[in-house]
Parts: sequence; structure tokens; C-alpha cells
Amino acid sequence: MSATDETREHHRLLRWGGLAAWLGVGLPVWIQISSVTPGRFAVWLPSWLLFAAAFWLTAGDREIPRNVALALLAFQAACVTVVVGFLCTGFEGTLLVLVAMQFASRVSRRAGLAWIGMQTLLLGVAIGIHWSPRPAFLLVPPYLGFQILAFLVFVALEREARGREELARTNAELRSARELLAQSSRAAERLRIARELHDAVGHRLVALSLNLEVASHRVEGDALEPIQVAQSLNRQVLTDIGEIVDTLGRAQRLDLRRALEAMTGEIPRPHVHLRLPEDLAVEDAGVAHLLLRCCQEIVTNAAKHAGAENLWLDITQEDGAIEVRARDDGNGAEAVAAGRGLAGMRERLESAGGKLEVSTRPGMGFAVAALVPVRRGV
Repeated sequence: MSATDETREHHRLLRWGGLAAWLGVGLPVWIQISSVTPGRFAVWLPSWLLFAAAFWLTAGDREIPRNVALALLAFQAACVTVVVGFLCTGFEGTLLVLVAMQFASRVSRRAGLAWIGMQTLLLGVAIGIHWSPRPAFLLVPPYLGFQILAFLVFVALEREARGREELARTNAELRSARELLAQSSRAAERLRIARELHDAVGHRLVALSLNLEVASHRVEGDALEPIQVAQSLNRQVLTDIGEIVDTLGRAQRLDLRRALEAMTGEIPRPHVHLRLPEDLAVEDAGVAHLLLRCCQEIVTNAAKHAGAENLWLDITQEDGAIEVRARDDGNGAEAVAAGRGLAGMRERLESAGGKLEVSTRPGMGFAVAALVPVRRGV
């Protein structure tokens, strides 16, 4: 199971376990409904139901914008306060524990603890209004401790899941870089062999051809025929050597497709939809490495900053250039924040004669277009 799958499993367990706790909190009210004042019940029931609806939205594995999630969490805390204020049974603090669990993936530790303190204070005020200050002083401390414990446990779980996800992404990047490096090493070795064949063996064969040509002019009769056969064989060997050198030269093209598939195939999140030419290859190892790093940076940004679940990565190769186009289904932003990753990618592309364009809008994800010139194939 991947780190992303584990995180989703945590959220699913929280959702169903939380609904069980929600039913348990409401059960005492339903048991003694005959003694409940209709007016109070008319306020309690929609607040209790609305809490469940908001909790179902935020506790699931579906990605929602952070500001919307925080608003729904505040709404849940408000629903608990209303429930306590009108029909308090003493168990409503459990619902605030559920709210605290959800902070872990959405706010910092300091902000989460501050939020827990605030909603616990509101819980105490509501209990004090409904009953008296004494029950409030008795119930608030344990529920405060339960919330802090639940929050810190889920913070640890989220941190572990993010760490494993980052490790998986880094491992995928290393595998792709290793694949490209292996291809580059093989291409360099083939190039060395081709040069040796061309420069050393080819030179000696040419010299042999010239000497055979001289010898053919100096002999006559039966001795001429073996020399002519040797000339013919020498020409065939030269032709074979030339074809081998040409083949090795064409084999220098690095299979960038394999490196990209090695990277995207093991990325846990986002899910990368990769489209690229079947024969995608470049001769310059530096350009191939640049394109690979560019794609890695796009994937990393989509996972870390965009909060995307899906990334569409399209690569096209035309005469003289390779174009990378990417878009994700993340949250987007008002403007592009040029961090070190984007700045470094732009600098490397421009130094290679390419260019980079990044655009975004709130709720529309990020779109990236990168263009880098490449040398035409042999």
C-alpha cells in the first residue's frame, strides 16, 4: 500500500469511526426524547445533523480547498457549541475530538493547538450556560486532553505519510536519473568504440587498400588475382566498418521515454498521465538530463504546492525542439510564486536556449509550458 493509499485509509477510518461516535453522542438524547423540551430539540436536531454533514465532507479522502475545509471545521465546532447549549448530555466533547483530528493535515501544530484551546473554551462556556460552572470545570480538562492527544497522533501519522510519500517520489526520481545515466554511459562507450573503429581500424584498412592498389600495378599474371580479391575484401570490410560506426552513432540517442516512465510510474501522488512520442530520444545527454529534471520539478510542485491528485504531462518532439506541457487539478493560486525550484528550472532552460511559462488561477490548478531546443537526430 502506498503512502497516499494509507492516508486515504486513515481518512476513511476517521469518517466511519467519527460517524459512530456522532451517533453515540446523540443516542442519550433520543433515549430520553420524551422528556426533552420541543423547542430545545428543534434547535438541537438540525445542529446535530449539520455537524454530521460537514464532518462527512471534511473527513473523507476527497480533496477540498484548504480555506473551505477550515470554514467547515469552524462550522462543526459551532454546531457542537449549539448542541451543548441546548441539550447537553456531557458527551459532546467527543465531537470536538473529531474536529481536532482533522486539523492535523490542514494547519500547523501551533495553530491547531490554539484552535483546540478556543473551541474547548467555547465548550466550557456552553456547558456553564446549560448547567453551571462546576460541570464545566469538571468536563473541560479531560476533553482538552483528549483533543490534544488526538491532534498530535494524527500530526504524527500525517508526517509519516508525507515522509513516505516524499521518499517514494525521491526514489522514483533517482531511478529515472539512474536509467538516464546508464543510457548515457552506454552511449559514451558505444561512441568510444565507434571512434576507435573509425580512427584506428579504418585508418589501417585505408592504408592497406592503398598498398594493395600499388601492388596491383606492379604484378601481372597469376599473382594479380589474389591481390584483386584482397582489394575487394578490403573494400567490403571498410563498408562494414562504416555501417557499424553509423549504427553506433545512431545508438547514441538517449531513450528519454524510458527514464520518464521510470519516474512517473512510481510516483505515489499525484497520478501522472504521461503522453509522449514512441521514439522520444535526444543525442545530447545534457539536454536529456535537463528535460528529466524539468519534468521532476513539475511533478514535485504538483504534489507539494498544488495539492493535486492528477497531473497531465504531455511531451511533443518536433524538428529542433522538445516541448513539455503540464497541467494539474490542484487548488491553484492568485499568482505564481517563483520559488527556488521554478527559478532554477527557468534558469537552466534559458541557459540551454529554451523558455518556461507558468500560469495559474484559484481552483484551476497550475499549467506549465517548457520548450528546449535539441539537435536533430542522425
